[in-house]
Amino acid sequence: MGPFDFTNGPFTTEEVLRATAVAIARHACNGDDGRVLGDPVFEEVTEERNRWPKYSACGDLPQFVLMRLGLRDERIVNRNDDGGKLPWSIGQNLSKLVFRTGKAFVWSTVKKRPKPGDVLYVAMPEHVCVLESLDEAAGTIATFDYGLVDPKTGKPAGRRRVSRFRVQGKQLMVGNRVLRGWLDIARIPGLLAPS
Repeated sequence: MGPFDFTNGPFTTEEVLRATAVAIARHACNGDDGRVLGDPVFEEVTEERNRWPKYSACGDLPQFVLMRLGLRDERIVNRNDDGGKLPWSIGQNLSKLVFRTGKAFVWSTVKKRPKPGDVLYVAMPEHVCVLESLDEAAGTIATFDYGLVDPKTGKPAGRRRVSRFRVQGKQLMVGNRVLRGWLDIARIPGLLAPS
């Protein structure tokens, strides 16, 4: 499989949709190795915006994954390279994912769990990432994240991360952040073929 030889939706099954979303995010992050500013894939994911002072690319990864899955709904997608009419707009990456996705966004409760490929919304500070896997028995959650800093180079980066997962009172915790909710990619209209 070449860098972006991924199939666009609609997908025949939820399993294929989720596996493809995880594969796109894994490639964008180069797994545990990560990608940094200057890497051609990092630059494609961030559309070269991560050179701006105080810019956080965390929302670029989920937006990139959704676009690569074939989503073109500009109420949700915030990119320049999505083939749409609206250009990327500052401050819209996270808000479009959380507040413009209707019933596809699931607010967190202690009884619900996200699935691989879903876009997690954690706070404080606010951050979004793509879920790879959740292992409650081990108390771990693996995500693909942008908006990080590479410890070796000090450059903006994206990579796979494993954090502690636990229930704390009435909240789900990802590391030290509260899992506020997630975008359930299987609920986004148009990504799954009608059955």
